[in-house]
Amino acid sequence: MTALNALPADLEPVVSFHGHLCPGLVIGYRAVLAAVAALEVVRAPDEDLVLVAENDSCSVDAFQAMLSTTFGKGNLRFVDNGKQVFTLFDRRSGRAVRLAFRYDAMDGIADDRAARIAHLLEAPAAGLFHVNMVQIQAPAMAQRLPTLRCARCQEGAMSTRTLISGDQVYCLPCAHDLGLVSGGL
Repeated sequence: MTALNALPADLEPVVSFHGHLCPGLVIGYRAVLAAVAALEVVRAPDEDLVLVAENDSCSVDAFQAMLSTTFGKGNLRFVDNGKQVFTLFDRRSGRAVRLAFRYDAMDGIADDRAARIAHLLEAPAAGLFHVNMVQIQAPAMAQRLPTLRCARCQEGAMSTRTLISGDQVYCLPCAHDLGLVSGGL
């Protein structure tokens, strides 16, 4: 069993980035290792790697810390399916790998944080993830879009996140408050 005070060296900066060690972060860490092995890639300085994350859990922070796939650079896409599923796309090769955390990956493991983390660190990748090479359309490169001023709150909003009503521009929260759009934000 792995001693939690003797973490792999490449996990330590991930824990520092995230703020604590938890099973979710280790799931992401192991997913990164499996994705890197499948695609034969390394951390990219720009947008060469794109992550499509189907959850917004701790696991995504491992991809941000290790592969520099971030919202700010536009190479982290969030699809809210509530699944521990990650698709990593390499723009240079046009190849993508999809990693789905196995539903049975934690079967028989005590409901104990340290035991779960140790299992996640030691288990073979095949016991943790379904790993499949997939074909996906290349995600669009990040765009710089104009910022427009909302007529109601006076705050700036990305042009694609505004609504025009008559001759007024509204950010989505204000458009919602005014009843110009339905649904919650």
